[in-house]
Amino acid sequence: MLSEFGRDDRCAARLWQGRDLMLDRDVALTLFIATPQHPAELTLIRTAVARGLRSARLDTAGAARMLDVLEPVLGDGPNEPTVAVIVAEWTPGCALVDLLDGGPLPPPVAAGVLVSLAGAVDAAHSAGLVLGCDHPDRIRVTTDRQARMAFPGPPTSSGSRDDIRGLGAMLYLLLTGYWPLPDGPPGLPPAPLGTDRLPISPTTLRPEVPVELSTLALRCIAGPGTGGGVHTGSAVRQVLEFHTVTGDEDLFSAGGRGGGTRRPNDPRRAQHRRRIKLGASMAVLGTATLLILGYAGMQVVSVFTDTGGAPLVIASNPPPSAPAKPAVLPASATPVGVKTLSVYDPSGLGSPDHQKDVSRLLDGNPGTGWSTDSYFQQFPAYKKGLGVMLSFQAPTAVASVTVVSPSQGTVLEIRTATSPNARLEQTTLIGTATLGAGSTRIPLRAGPPTRYLLVWITTLSGTKDHHQSRLTELNVQQRAT
Repeated sequence: MLSEFGRDDRCAARLWQGRDLMLDRDVALTLFIATPQHPAELTLIRTAVARGLRSARLDTAGAARMLDVLEPVLGDGPNEPTVAVIVAEWTPGCALVDLLDGGPLPPPVAAGVLVSLAGAVDAAHSAGLVLGCDHPDRIRVTTDRQARMAFPGPPTSSGSRDDIRGLGAMLYLLLTGYWPLPDGPPGLPPAPLGTDRLPISPTTLRPEVPVELSTLALRCIAGPGTGGGVHTGSAVRQVLEFHTVTGDEDLFSAGGRGGGTRRPNDPRRAQHRRRIKLGASMAVLGTATLLILGYAGMQVVSVFTDTGGAPLVIASNPPPSAPAKPAVLPASATPVGVKTLSVYDPSGLGSPDHQKDVSRLLDGNPGTGWSTDSYFQQFPAYKKGLGVMLSFQAPTAVASVTVVSPSQGTVLEIRTATSPNARLEQTTLIGTATLGAGSTRIPLRAGPPTRYLLVWITTLSGTKDHHQSRLTELNVQQRAT
């Protein structure tokens, strides 16, 4: 055993670099140590080891390959600890937190570092596994600057949601130098909190951080019931890849670092950079050493901006002096009753934009309505588009759609669908229009009756770094029979 790199007290784990003398290679050791005075710890490490065994089949660049699992071994005496070990291949490079020695990273670098780790989370969840990447001491960065889950063996309490929170916390840490989750390592300063007791956004702490990355971090960290969380590793990876630095520019240099507070020196970590003796009792060292010597080499195996933070973008035309008159329907068309409607967002990036407001499109009140989130860049930079799916009581031959909106310049497509969850490529385009201020009637091509109609936004209203559209009323007209 060479050096200790950290600890995860949630599952009584110690994270070490070791040496496999038989195969002459370095290995990563996750040591689970249960003391006799705490029998509950034994249950924790047995469960953690069992989860580690299930994770042995995971094969992804963002996670170290597991080599062996050594089951819990009881100490020789009643007062000696029980030790179990998960052995993984060693990840050359540096600890994740060592990247912060010069201060927070440039945003493109921070995004690029985490791409592989987000991919590993996606692969683990697709296989029904939990990666356990919500503790910074478990993450190392390879020589080609990719974060990697280096010390496997997640706590028994960790679930897939914790992996997503971990990705957001790692991004927050690299962008700000602060750790936003509770129970972080003692060497990392906790994130400053706002009046709502939530971490202050990275963009507030460092204005050069793109709003999308700031919001991605916060929405990953968001707990259940917040209505704005990100739910998949693939969604996180998509946003990170868009903001990743390209070319040969070396933004790791001091000149490329953004402003911000340097991470205070941590004597514990400085000690870890040197070879140190195990600080546990000799009984722990003896038990762990016997286990390591017994190792036989067996290999088992929405980007969104902050909602409510950006101004709503609407047409610059002066408000009308009188309420807009309802559109006059042609004699051949009659209104259609809509059974249900919902926000349609096939991207999977976070929660649907303002789902709770979408019913206001049918309330007959032009003073209320539904808005998209505010986006830093125009579609299709992060999403192909966004829309509202309407369903009818029975298949209906639609003639036109009338949209009331203050967001001039919004481009809409009207599409028929076979189901409310149909993929976009499974829908059929039957009309399109660019909205003016007020009421816009969109005539539709004749076609077979449909039960589902999609109002699909392909271009948002707005300029520069604020793109957002608001619809206040939707009216559908059917063809006369």
